[in-house]
Amino acid sequence: MPRAERRELAFGWKLAPKADGRFDLIDGQSIDADVYYDGEGTSASRPVALYFHGGNFVSGSKELLGKLHIQKLLEFGFVVVSANYRLCPTISLADGPVSDALDAYQWVRERLPTVLKEQTGVSLDVKKIVVFGHSCGATLALLTPPLAILDIFGMKYLQDPAFHTASENRGPPIDEAFVNQVFQQVPAPSTAAPPMTATGPDLKNPRIAWMFSALKKGALIESIVADSNYETVDPAFLFKRKFPPTYFIHGTADTLVPHKLSQEAHDELVVARRESHLVLVEGAPHGLDARMQEGDDTYRTIVKGLEFLKAHI
Repeated sequence: MPRAERRELAFGWKLAPKADGRFDLIDGQSIDADVYYDGEGTSASRPVALYFHGGNFVSGSKELLGKLHIQKLLEFGFVVVSANYRLCPTISLADGPVSDALDAYQWVRERLPTVLKEQTGVSLDVKKIVVFGHSCGATLALLTPPLAILDIFGMKYLQDPAFHTASENRGPPIDEAFVNQVFQQVPAPSTAAPPMTATGPDLKNPRIAWMFSALKKGALIESIVADSNYETVDPAFLFKRKFPPTYFIHGTADTLVPHKLSQEAHDELVVARRESHLVLVEGAPHGLDARMQEGDDTYRTIVKGLEFLKAHI
């Protein structure tokens, strides 16, 4: 969808920790974002850290941003924005997640400052925006033009065989008629159950079942990239151009998104003489920070990435 024709998305906000609100679209659909800020902070204008969640572009929501991530960014003086986006597969990757992520970035720059100032008295410095994300959320972060990016086990090089190879190790067989119920979810939702629960994936949910079925077949990415137009959705095509300073964190035991992809992205950026940092966490899986505790090794690793964002505002 061309930028000039893309409708303006409206976002709600959560005035941390409990107050909330919503902007509604003319067509009745809205997309929400949570906005966290320190009400006791300085009166000076504050930088913004924009976050996109993971979930293979199919599942999850803004609530997946961890409290420890928010807390540390607030300590660093940021206003933190966690945004939803419309989910595949009933909308393409380009028209849903990518389009909405770019609109979220634009909304933060153009509309949030006025809304937040009027509602809370908090001022934003929209020249100081950084973006971060987990997994596919990092893909979206890499497609935006901020001062700096933190990529936490992010997906890129979407044509890599890792995303197109069938695997027998990704769950039991799932009934096709059941998983196809996901295509009844029109218009595309902008929030869904998380990809994993404490006991594993909820395969009684058609959306989650479809996602794992598609992953098992190596067909998920292919099925959501319209007309095989990878150049519009894959940040790998941008690495050889002018690119923001980027910090990659990836576990070496990640079987969903191989760490070699972060290594390759880092190497490309270094060759292009762009600022890039790569931290490989030995033996860590996908979702390496999902259960981190304040003060543990994983926490310290993530904090270094957040410190990188702070250093570039």
